Amino acid sequence: MSPHDVRRAAVAAVFRHAWRQHVYTPATYIFQAGLLLALSAGVFIVAGFIDSDYASLDTLWAVLPWAAIVLVPAFAMRAFSADGQDRALELAMTMPLSNLEIVLGTWLAGIALLVVTLAATAPIAATAGYLGAPDWGAMAGGYLGAALLLATTYAIALFASAGTRESIAAYIAAVALLLLVTLPGSDMMARLVRLPSAATDALGLLSPGANLDRMATGRIELSAALNFALLTALALWGASKGIDARRDGATPAGASLARGIMAVLAIAAVTASMAIVSTLDLSADLTQDRRYTLHPGTIAAARALPAGTTIDLYWSENETSVPARIRAHAGHAARLLAAIARTSGGRLTVSTHDTAPDSEAEWTGRARGVRKVPLSTGDTFLLGAVLSEGDRRHAFDYLDIDRAGLLEYDLALAMTRLGETRIRKIGIVSPLFTPSNLTEPREGLSFVAGLQRSYDVAIVPFFADALPEGLDVVIVIGGALMKPSMLAAIEQHAAAGRGLIVCLDPHTRFNPSSDATVPTVTGRNETIADLLDRRGIRFEFAVTGDETLAAPVAGEDQTRTTYPFWLRVPRAQIDAAHPATASLVELLFAEPGSFAIAAGSAAVSLVVTTSQSGTLPAGAFKSGSAVTAKLAPDGRVRTLAAFVRPAIFAVADTDWLFDPLAVQDAGSPNARPLNDNHAFLANMIDAASGDTRLLEMRTRSSASRRFTRIEALLKSARARLGPGENAAQERIAKIETTTGEIMKAANVSRVADLPADIRTRLEQLNAALIPTRRRLGEIRREMREEVSELGRTLTALNLASGPLLTLAFAALMFRFRRRARLPAPGTPPNARSRRPLD
Repeated sequence: MSPHDVRRAAVAAVFRHAWRQHVYTPATYIFQAGLLLALSAGVFIVAGFIDSDYASLDTLWAVLPWAAIVLVPAFAMRAFSADGQDRALELAMTMPLSNLEIVLGTWLAGIALLVVTLAATAPIAATAGYLGAPDWGAMAGGYLGAALLLATTYAIALFASAGTRESIAAYIAAVALLLLVTLPGSDMMARLVRLPSAATDALGLLSPGANLDRMATGRIELSAALNFALLTALALWGASKGIDARRDGATPAGASLARGIMAVLAIAAVTASMAIVSTLDLSADLTQDRRYTLHPGTIAAARALPAGTTIDLYWSENETSVPARIRAHAGHAARLLAAIARTSGGRLTVSTHDTAPDSEAEWTGRARGVRKVPLSTGDTFLLGAVLSEGDRRHAFDYLDIDRAGLLEYDLALAMTRLGETRIRKIGIVSPLFTPSNLTEPREGLSFVAGLQRSYDVAIVPFFADALPEGLDVVIVIGGALMKPSMLAAIEQHAAAGRGLIVCLDPHTRFNPSSDATVPTVTGRNETIADLLDRRGIRFEFAVTGDETLAAPVAGEDQTRTTYPFWLRVPRAQIDAAHPATASLVELLFAEPGSFAIAAGSAAVSLVVTTSQSGTLPAGAFKSGSAVTAKLAPDGRVRTLAAFVRPAIFAVADTDWLFDPLAVQDAGSPNARPLNDNHAFLANMIDAASGDTRLLEMRTRSSASRRFTRIEALLKSARARLGPGENAAQERIAKIETTTGEIMKAANVSRVADLPADIRTRLEQLNAALIPTRRRLGEIRREMREEVSELGRTLTALNLASGPLLTLAFAALMFRFRRRARLPAPGTPPNARSRRPLD
């Protein structure tokens, strides 16, 4: 046998011995059950997975590193101990085995058992898949990172066990070492101890949890995997040296000093290697929507840039108070910029500037539009970029981590606009806006600021006589009665083949004053609805609801319920053929109207309801009361958005543009989208103006991961119990209205001030309402109960699954042991194998 085969056989022999030691020891199964129970409790009880409404394993990956710090050392502490009668290490050292062979075999056996334990978390993944639609590619990346984390954690725990003689001491040392490699790169330690940024970044590379976070996104970075490998190799090398010291017994002071120096040099070499490895930008994208792979539109935009284009990244790299998540995001942004530059054919160059406080780089960055971002500690930092070519430039004032999923699109859009010789001009005609809203944004309608970053936007006074010259696209929102000359101008604009987007609404929840003059079809060319009607799109003045598309909302008591007049429209109800809608994932409308498409017309439906839709008169919503029980589905599929050639779009809602339905953190210029509402508007603008290059990229990171099964339960409960709830609400509302009218007529503010006979009558009415209120409470509890019962059931199943799977694994292992000890059929009793099993 070759020396390599001999070493491999030696490692395999140690592996088999250590494996048998593990699987035939009851303490192993106590460890497995404890780890699985801790993970399930952390995910479902501490982190509240059922209430998160997000189908992913992010909570599991957040809990795992801390559970591993506490429990993995307990699993490894006896590996090389000399407690009591346990002399396994001394026995192994009498055999012709090297220290490294002993360590590797022991480590591989422990990792095999830890991987089996990790696989037993499959019920958590199955729960996510049962409740919603997780990104299975990102989940696979998380499991790979988790396996590497456990491998590294176990290697460090073995190092502690090899360096101590008692198992308790080994446990304490292992926990201390794991905290030592985890905490220094964390935000907690950064707030306590200010280290140079280079040291902070280097220590961050050591953190197994931080490397797991990078891989759990679905982007498998070679640098993260190598960081795991280097730290594991260092720990195993240290464990072999620890065994070597145990072999030698007492060693001279000179030898101890030499070993100490060697250990320091090894740690320094590994840390330096990690720093070098971190510069590698090689990765595999496992995500379902390939969000970490450059989109062809980005590559095309980079290659279309004028020669000599530059992008300057201004980043406070040496500001140690910046949280680790933002530092990692800055690194991702820098790598993305470098990747785009590599594909540009030399047209784009990237420069990074360290914006130290009061430095020339900071002054220059701020002068070019990059802003300071404050931290809770009182410190500030810069993280922005400026794309420029000659006198033209586009500034990203802050590369917000909350828009990390849209960073590539933002860059591609800026490059596309920079390469254009003419900026497209958009005109907005709406009673919601005045021209001053270009500099003083209207609250709740942040989409205008988003449009201003990409287009030349003009807000046309609603009662103006005509449109400005040179508009590429006109957007009419609300479309109340307007001057005949303005209608004629819009008609001429559309007849010339230029873009027109019309949003009409029978009931505007976020601006009720607009309901006073809703344009209906007159047949006399008097309203914007008439313009659409002549092209085969007839606006139906009624509020549309749909039981199947009912969106979850918070009820008066802050419990979740569904409301069928707020429509969450999934991909299945959106046209996959038209460029403006092909990439959309989800839209949200609030009490919309609908359109009827005339037979034989060129108009097509882009967004539709299901057959479980129905309508109610707009007047039923004027008070804002809930009328869910009155919806009577009529089997008709209704059109919520339509298109007619050459470039006219129509949407039967205006609320869909308001921030509460479209974006999170609406006050921020970098607000995060909740759905594809604003992307749909931008897509319509681009399609109406003939530019479809970036339509797919806007919705790349918007795949919905909500718990669709819980939504279905809420809808089922609403359909079953909604009529009873509504009847109780109506009775209560009627009596409360009567009470208010009586008090108003009597000109009093308190019931006590009413005449005695009237007060007695009202008290009788309110007393009669007590059973109704009680019944209403019972109905609401019953509506919540099915969802609550599902949450309790799934939580209980996941908590029980760990111990049960552990028992099953133990039973399987002991069955194998029993079969191995039985003689082969026909073997005499006295010929039974005497081979030891452990």
